Amino acid sequence: MKNELKKRNLPPLPTREEMIEILQREEYGYLPNVEYSISVSEPISVYGEFACGTVEHSYVTLTITVGEKSHSIRVDRLLHTDNKKRPLILFNNFHPMYASRYFALEEMTEKDVNFLCYCYEDITSDNGDFSNGIAPLLLPNGQQKETDCGKIAMWAWANMRVLDYALTLEGTDPNNIGIAGHSRLGKTALYTAMLDERIRFVYSNATGCSGDALYRGNSGFYKKENPRLTGELIEDIYRVFPYWFCKNYEKYTKTNIPDTFDQHFLIGSIAPRYVIIGACSLDFWADPKSQQLCALASSEAWERMGLSGLIGGESELTVGQRLLDGHVAFFLLQSRHLLSRHGWCNFIDFIEKHKFSDK
Repeated sequence: MKNELKKRNLPPLPTREEMIEILQREEYGYLPNVEYSISVSEPISVYGEFACGTVEHSYVTLTITVGEKSHSIRVDRLLHTDNKKRPLILFNNFHPMYASRYFALEEMTEKDVNFLCYCYEDITSDNGDFSNGIAPLLLPNGQQKETDCGKIAMWAWANMRVLDYALTLEGTDPNNIGIAGHSRLGKTALYTAMLDERIRFVYSNATGCSGDALYRGNSGFYKKENPRLTGELIEDIYRVFPYWFCKNYEKYTKTNIPDTFDQHFLIGSIAPRYVIIGACSLDFWADPKSQQLCALASSEAWERMGLSGLIGGESELTVGQRLLDGHVAFFLLQSRHLLSRHGWCNFIDFIEKHKFSDK
């Protein structure tokens, strides 16, 4: 895999600050610097008998106010009732927690972690409408500038506001905060961790183009006969979801490879913290090989700090393999485009292996 990386002529990793600047300016857009306040309702209990009665499911309404505008988000809580400090995972999901096929609810409550879960379209809609949810709080006039943030950045901003709340909970271990996301919300989780150093662990699952897969080396670049068996390109993703990104990103739809950056910048910007990338063997659109190449290329950011990046990823992984020992982890599951219980278990094992302890 390292020899293959050399052939891709990747741009070298600059400083963390430069990577963040480039990715905001060229791909995701800048979040505005706004003053905000948060209020939280009293918890409402849903079910108190998870994990043999040691975990309660409840929810709160989190209201974010910017100026004279406010928006409220339901945040579901899976919290151990003993209030012992544990790692906490933020999960921005496609569905309300009680209806999600992406979250093995009962099994996850048996793990030694707490969860805050919320639905991404409760934050702002997944379309080009910038007049609903938190969008008018951040961009009152919509996307006016070429570098104004898109919906990925807005969902990430909300992640950070939920984290503000998470840190007020008695059972939250502030040294071991994790965030997880699947597909477009994996891109969002990575962007959130890039900006917010309070997050120690980030898990992106089947995130692919514009997330955790390289543009250079993407199998879609060669456009095989069956496009369903190729990796997604910038022209593909921007044609359908332009509102996820800043308008500046459109210029790369002509070449599908930006001159000055690639997605190893996004992963590398999270160093010296921890990143785990989940790939699905049958998810050709996300391009598992390009995901592994991205994990390998980003490892330089950790190695420059004297830390380990991806350990054992020099050969292409086979189904069922997982590499969890480094600051960058990678695994490949026999699966289509799905966030499964197996991926969740890998993430929690990764946290357990590397969590900070002051003992």
